[in-house]
Amino acid sequence: MGLRVTVGPEGADFCGTNDLAIQGAIEYVATRGGGTVEVGPGTYLLHNSVRLRSHVRLLGSGPETLLQKTPSVTVPLTEDTDWYDNRVTVSDASAFRVGGGVLLDGKCPHSGVPQVTIHTILAIEGNTLILKAQARGGDHPAHVGNFWLGHEPTASTLYSMVTGNWVEDVEVAHLRVDGNRGQCAYLNGNYAGAVYFQDSAGVRLHDLQVGNIDGDGLSFQVAHDVTIERSLFHDATQGIHAGSGAQRPIIRENRIERITSHGLVWCWGVRHGVAEGNAIEDCGSAISIGHRDTDNVMRGNAIRRCRTGLVYRNDPTHQAAHRNIVEDNLFEDIGDGESPGCAIDLAGPVADNVIRRNRFRCTQPGLMQTGLRIGPTAGPVMVEGNVCEGVAVEVEDLREARETG
Repeated sequence: MGLRVTVGPEGADFCGTNDLAIQGAIEYVATRGGGTVEVGPGTYLLHNSVRLRSHVRLLGSGPETLLQKTPSVTVPLTEDTDWYDNRVTVSDASAFRVGGGVLLDGKCPHSGVPQVTIHTILAIEGNTLILKAQARGGDHPAHVGNFWLGHEPTASTLYSMVTGNWVEDVEVAHLRVDGNRGQCAYLNGNYAGAVYFQDSAGVRLHDLQVGNIDGDGLSFQVAHDVTIERSLFHDATQGIHAGSGAQRPIIRENRIERITSHGLVWCWGVRHGVAEGNAIEDCGSAISIGHRDTDNVMRGNAIRRCRTGLVYRNDPTHQAAHRNIVEDNLFEDIGDGESPGCAIDLAGPVADNVIRRNRFRCTQPGLMQTGLRIGPTAGPVMVEGNVCEGVAVEVEDLREARETG
């Protein structure tokens, strides 16, 4: 079982109500080979990410254990920073603290594309922040990047609330994670989220309540064998972001609700994943799948009152979402009233997808027009056993117009 330590406001092995107390417990357990950090009831204000280490379990006491982000502040950089530097100078350092987190945002001076890095502050000298990157092998004094004046560089007190970078065999459960939406700036889900994993493996998340964030509830990038079960993701920009290159994710029996954009997004190259038994409600888009997202199964999910249902993105043939199985799902009241709703939209040149035994149901006349739309460039698709209730068109096959046109 390994070592077990407790964190709490008082009477615990590590006493405190902030990220430092939790992080201290994690580091203590990790350096002794792994084990369990139990966080007691209370509100823990986070001035930096809680950074997981390999072979550590982070367990709360249920919804009574609240990890909450403090309000964010954004200030401009006032001096150029080059890729080999480990410091930045800002217009006003008063909002930053030693041990706190900082997100650097700007545009690459060479290509103009956005660039984001996240760090821990080691020291503050006047308005200069000495930084330690949250990166490979834990935190290390890696280079910052080229953040040059004239390319809109800023520093913000932004970071994931719980994160694992280059870790394996970790578990997070029985916590409530609150991103303090309305008091914090937008957090780009490709780099961070309320809960975020990068280049990790063997991650188990269950019995969590995550949300209230202008960003992703959960994002994981190049992270393999991630299991998410029995958790609530709510009031966020995106709910669950299965990110680039993730293999074999299991997303089971979760609730995803009141999401501005995608409830569940299969991002780039997500393969051999399973999403089953989830409820996705009151979202902009319920599920998005596309670029090289192949061989995934979406089974037994209930999708209600979303503007769009399951959308296959219109990627080129060699990058399309092939060989996915969509079966035994409920799509109910899909649409926004401005244009006829469609439960499943096979846009783009996708091939060898299976759409079977799904139920397309509309309780509001005129809201939901089509159960399944097969786009004009789509390849072979197996369609069988789907049922429509109150939906005008079960299958709209636009390939026929292409062939006769």
